Amino acid sequence: MVEEETAAMVSRMAILLSMVFAVVGVGLLYLAIAISDASETTKIIWASGLSLAVATVFLMIWTMAGDTARQQEWEARHRPPK
Repeated sequence: MVEEETAAMVSRMAILLSMVFAVVGVGLLYLAIAISDASETTKIIWASGLSLAVATVFLMIWTMAGDTARQQEWEARHRPPK
C-alpha cells in the first residue's frame, strides 16, 4: 500500500498546483476582459460577475473544508483507543 506520508505529499502538491492553475486562469480571464473591444461599462459588469463567481466558489470551498476539518477532529476525539 501507499505510505501515508507519500499520499499526503501528493495531495498537498495537487492542491498547490490546482490553486496556481486557478489563480492564473482567473488572471487570464481578467486580462481577456481588459483587452476586449467591449465598452467600459460592459467590462466592469463582466469583471464584477467574475469577481462574484470567484468569491462564491471560494466561500463554498472554505465551508466544505471547514466542515471536513471539524468532522475529522470529532472522529479523532471519539475514536476508541487502540
